[in-house]
Amino acid sequence: MTIHVCSTCTKPFMAWEQKLDVPAYKLMEPLTCPYCGDSTPVESVTWWNTQALTEEEQQDYLSSL
Repeated sequence: MTIHVCSTCTKPFMAWEQKLDVPAYKLMEPLTCPYCGDSTPVESVTWWNTQALTEEEQQDYLSSL
């Protein structure tokens, strides 16, 4: 899991690539912000899952910058 920051609403969120046994060819899959719904195409061999951070996780992330 990694933390991404939305380019539209600027909120941090968790994102991870779904790992499945699929043919290894890369596609542009949407990485969708769970807060505002903005999508950014990201290269992937499967698809992306995203999850909003709790208020505490957001504060921890922002304080670590």
